[in-house]
Amino acid sequence: MAALSTTAPATAHHAIQAEFDTNKTEELTGELTRFAMVNPHVRWFFDVKEPDGTISKWELSGAGPGVLRELGMARIFIIGDTYRATFAPARNGSKLGRVRTFTFKDGREVTLYHKDPNNPLNQ
Repeated sequence: MAALSTTAPATAHHAIQAEFDTNKTEELTGELTRFAMVNPHVRWFFDVKEPDGTISKWELSGAGPGVLRELGMARIFIIGDTYRATFAPARNGSKLGRVRTFTFKDGREVTLYHKDPNNPLNQ
């Protein structure tokens, strides 16, 4: 007799302050190369042109995909368009951030950062 067992991968959810410095805000302007509506956090991938002309790869994360769908924002990001983003930078100095705002080429700005009572920027 054979036994069949399935297990789900063990993942731990963490406070964003563990990975990102929510006391700081940085900014990038870049071309959106990929947009991933995945759990547990939506991901945006950008090519950012540096002052020396090189291209750096950045990844920003946000809320879960359900939130974006509920707010009607699942289809507003267009691959190939240029966006300005503000974000809380990764604590380890990598090219990773937790998105705060996106500014679209038409000038409209959307905020995707939830309130955090421990973040002095929300006061």
